[in-house]
Amino acid sequence: MRNKLNTPVIIKFPFWQYTAEDPKAFYVCVNKGEAYCPRDVADRSLCIDGDIREVLEKLF
Repeated sequence: MRNKLNTPVIIKFPFWQYTAEDPKAFYVCVNKGEAYCPRDVADRSLCIDGDIREVLEKLF
């Protein structure tokens, strides 16, 4: 069974912390099935639940 806490601890947590500390920072997450952020940065975040390839194809 995959440990779902590895990704937040290694990748997401530092970005959440940076966003919380810097009022000019904005957090963006594209992740199929696991797009989320902490409440304290939710007003400066965009979380997209989807395949990143499909999301980028729609944008460009």
